[in-house]
Amino acid sequence: MGGLVKAELRKIISTSLWWALLIPVALLGFGAGWLGSSIVALIDAVEQFDRAVPLGLLSVSMSTNFSTIFAALFGAMAFAGEFRNKSITTTYLTSNTRSAVLVAKLIACSGVGLIYGLANVLFASVGGLVGAGRDFGGFGSLGDWLSVGAAAVLAMVLWTLLGVGFGALVANAVLAIIVPLVYKFMVEFILSLSLIESPAAGISPYLPGTAGNGIVANLAVPLFVTAVAGPDEPNTPRAAFEFLHLFFGGSYGHPWWASLLTFLGYVTVFIAGGWLVSRRRDIS
Repeated sequence: MGGLVKAELRKIISTSLWWALLIPVALLGFGAGWLGSSIVALIDAVEQFDRAVPLGLLSVSMSTNFSTIFAALFGAMAFAGEFRNKSITTTYLTSNTRSAVLVAKLIACSGVGLIYGLANVLFASVGGLVGAGRDFGGFGSLGDWLSVGAAAVLAMVLWTLLGVGFGALVANAVLAIIVPLVYKFMVEFILSLSLIESPAAGISPYLPGTAGNGIVANLAVPLFVTAVAGPDEPNTPRAAFEFLHLFFGGSYGHPWWASLLTFLGYVTVFIAGGWLVSRRRDIS
């Protein structure tokens, strides 16, 4: 297994895919961090707070929501791309089992997902810091910032693993790119809008994209409100939470760990599906 993982890492490093997708992660992280600080500044302009506003928590949440799609695309292309250039034939013929290849890809790609996650947190924090006029008080407590940052890194790794499973399932580089983009930015967006105020609105937090965003957002928003409202947090109106979730992701009243478990379920389904299909797929 160690040799397979090394081989997969060499494939990743020898191509430009991983760093080409790292660039938008860094840029979006910085931009989202800056935008997040602007939105919080707008809130602060409407209502003056008597304590520091921990905008860094929301900046990381917003940047993660935008950037995880690149982790999913990388994971999907890491597998599906091998079918495009026919290197999957050599990979399968020189490895012990196809299952071992999938496990090695999951391990190697999770390392790249970890890099994406750390870059996202770093650049989102820098963007939020610049947008807030270099006010370090805007990051909130160290414990809160580390919790949100760790959740963001975890979300990025999970999106990468989901992408690997999807790539193994479709084995088509074009589909590996188009389907995730269309689903996240069109299908689920329209579906979420149609569920608002409908009797089925309760299923919205369990949609793949919403669940993935909720890992960070459903942690960051309550921590932000608690830090800002202090002892008045129980009296915070629901509308304030919903306004923040609208911009920074997640769902009102839905715990972050429920989003994590839901998304883990999707990751498991895609990896299991990719494993089942790849075991029987013909290669040439």
